[in-house]
Amino acid sequence: MLVLVLVRKSFRYRVYPSETQIKRLEQWEHALRSLWNLALEQRLWGLARARDERRYYSAFDQINQLTELRAEIPWLAEVPRNVCAQLLVELDKAWQRCFKKLADEPRWKRKGRDIVNFCEPHPKVWHLEGAALHFPKLGMMRVVVHRPLEGKPKTCTIVREGDQWFAAISCEVEIAPPTPRTEPIVALDRGITNLVADSDGNITVNPKHLEQSLRQLRHTQRVVSRRQKGSRNKQKAVVRVNRLHRTVRRQRDHVLHALSATYAKSHGTVVVERLQIRNMVRNHHLSRRIGAAGWGRLVTFLGYKTAWAGGQTVEEEAAYSSQTCAVCGHVDAASRSGERFCCTKCGVVAHADVNAAKVLKARYLARTRVNRSGFACGGMPPEGARRSRKRLNVARRSSESSALLGRG
Repeated sequence: MLVLVLVRKSFRYRVYPSETQIKRLEQWEHALRSLWNLALEQRLWGLARARDERRYYSAFDQINQLTELRAEIPWLAEVPRNVCAQLLVELDKAWQRCFKKLADEPRWKRKGRDIVNFCEPHPKVWHLEGAALHFPKLGMMRVVVHRPLEGKPKTCTIVREGDQWFAAISCEVEIAPPTPRTEPIVALDRGITNLVADSDGNITVNPKHLEQSLRQLRHTQRVVSRRQKGSRNKQKAVVRVNRLHRTVRRQRDHVLHALSATYAKSHGTVVVERLQIRNMVRNHHLSRRIGAAGWGRLVTFLGYKTAWAGGQTVEEEAAYSSQTCAVCGHVDAASRSGERFCCTKCGVVAHADVNAAKVLKARYLARTRVNRSGFACGGMPPEGARRSRKRLNVARRSSESSALLGRG
């Protein structure tokens, strides 16, 4: 008997709201931004008290206070209640990631910097019919359904990207479990000049879309700085800057999607180096180039695409991989000179990035071979055992609850 697996898939469609709907969405954005800041202030106030009087507000507490808050603030009552509640759930998730040291402390949402999405978590409230999307308190919006939905729709999120609007619909899909496979194995070395170099000798040059658009971006950003604050011309200039950034982001994502799909289909195991990207971008000389390359996004794409194909994406330690010879294992910083690697011990000559990828593959094979033999005294545990997935508890009832507008 075939057992189906339940997975989540997201479908993103372009929507065209009317002028009236756009104004309402902008009003909702201001209201939700104020709600986020108000709820964040309550949590900070609770954490700032003495240890014996400290209060940990949960999403459950703050959602229960929404009814009273919406009755006192008319412009907040204009926003659907489920959308407000989902925003508080997202704030709770952000605090849990902070407590688990997976992210920084949630910050205040500021107008013009932080975009607020509108998520409707209940599928019975919204529906997609043909080329029209019905969202609560908005009505029908024209939508371009370029591919049909799969499975059972669950949530609908309206996302704004500059002057464009999109609907991200999450669905539960039952699929047959893919056939597990671990072969063939390939290791990837990520870089700036060359986006990816693999252990098979293939090199993908970094297209550097951001650098190609830097001159135009500098010009448009200067125009923004010269425009009068609050004027219509300044708003138009900001829209032009957002369009350029959106174009660069889409170009980068297209390359990363195509690259990750190629490796996920052709290989069972993809080995990548474990990089502390957050620490690396602190180098002001390389931060822009590292961010434009999309190293972390590539690993994210590889993770779910290899899982769908029955494979796996694993991380391997990257220490001294660029200075280690893949043939003899000799470590020497003098062996590498730019993109050329010449071992000072055995004299082998190779491309530096390809050599580093081969070193990562050799480390993964050595680690898995030792772990399977059972005598890994000082070896590294398997990937699943070493880095267990942390679940986030969204809504928990706390021992104390106070009004969101009050101080206890």
